[in-house]
Amino acid sequence: MALTNLLGEREALAKNSEIYGDKVQEYMEAMGYYITETSPTHGGLVDQKYELPEIRGDREVWVELKWTDQRRHGKKFLEEMGKYFLHYMDRSPEKRFDVAIFGRNLENFKEWQKIFDVTKQTDEAIQEFYDRVCENDKLSDEHQRKIKSYSMDDFEEFLSDTHVYQADYDSLLMKIEEFEKDDRFKPDFFQREAEPITDRSELTTNLVEITEYPETLYIGDQVEGATQEVAFKLRPFTVPTWFKSNKVYSLLPPEEMPRAVKQFIDPDTVEETGFRSWVEADQGNADIGKRLIRAVVLSKGEDRGCIAINYRSDYHLYFPHEDPEAEVRKEEGRQVTKHYDEAESPFFRHHSLRIGILEYPGQYFLTLKPAILFTTNGKENRITGEQAKPLHDRFSPSRHGNNRKTRSRINHWWKILDYGDPKQEDLDIGTEPVMLEVNKRPPKDTDERDGTMQNKWLGDFQ
Repeated sequence: MALTNLLGEREALAKNSEIYGDKVQEYMEAMGYYITETSPTHGGLVDQKYELPEIRGDREVWVELKWTDQRRHGKKFLEEMGKYFLHYMDRSPEKRFDVAIFGRNLENFKEWQKIFDVTKQTDEAIQEFYDRVCENDKLSDEHQRKIKSYSMDDFEEFLSDTHVYQADYDSLLMKIEEFEKDDRFKPDFFQREAEPITDRSELTTNLVEITEYPETLYIGDQVEGATQEVAFKLRPFTVPTWFKSNKVYSLLPPEEMPRAVKQFIDPDTVEETGFRSWVEADQGNADIGKRLIRAVVLSKGEDRGCIAINYRSDYHLYFPHEDPEAEVRKEEGRQVTKHYDEAESPFFRHHSLRIGILEYPGQYFLTLKPAILFTTNGKENRITGEQAKPLHDRFSPSRHGNNRKTRSRINHWWKILDYGDPKQEDLDIGTEPVMLEVNKRPPKDTDERDGTMQNKWLGDFQ
């Protein structure tokens, strides 16, 4: 009895990998893609490239084939992901590509899900993966430096355009045969309505419920001869004070009011009342309460080192870029500013937080919306209007929204502003992030979406 390997281990591996690549090509072509480039020996970075011009225009899909067992933290894989990321960032947003990774066996699959499955991703797993890519010694020093020059948001955007498939030869064959029996890749298929998936889950919102309120409101008469217009012009909008109908409403006692406010109030007329009961008395009071609470939040941002601005009635917090020698500034482990020292017109990009207030009978909520602002000096000199438009186009997230990245950025601002913690002083507010529990959701990936659409199509004939 004998066992003979006619190909030899290395030759067998190469042959199996080639056959696997052929089956992946059949799979992609069954989905309607056209192959534009292939590396028969798999010696280059990209094994296969595809286009789907009828639906995706000239946006490419770069395919990476993994016949051998694959670890998500393997140095070779991390090196490849770093190089893909650099190629991705070297292109303008409208010219970037998707990455599709086909692996026959992805070791510890649940850990892969924490990075690449939008329904199971965690900030910690993505941060660890990013750190491992950055520090991988199989990358050159220049590649490591360049990767670190990009923000975590850029890397998360790249991950959102990366799709991982665990599929062996037989599962690919079954999918191909399945595709050939239905019409899911005809153009009109995607115009049909897909059923939602029944699955109970908890969603993070961009709402923060205010659970504890300032204790005391101070109300006094406006001094004679003072006009409301002048008072608003001189009062910093981060000071929790409001003027209306010749009255001054403040969360600060007269002795703590800044001079810009104190000069407009008659101290002998000031009375104290409970803030919560007063704002609940009528809608006019509730509207004033919203403005006072917004000022408390903006003031808290200033205490953390932020700049607060009011631009066209939108209130933002953002960090200044104070060190001219530093390329980036980080807070709570994440990039908040970056200096782009471009020859013709250098500028600074700032991650900002737009803050709004919603009021329902007896209850207030903060709305948190991450945004991007640009300045010429890293501080107050903002770039706006037509000058800002090409910068926003350049740094636009993508052709579609990215909920995971938005959630991650909101969580980052929660840490900066201590949301979710009890209030620390009388003037402060206590907050708690609002979570929603739902029992329906959209498909999490293309396979699940295609399955629900196919089931609905079959049901039409039953």
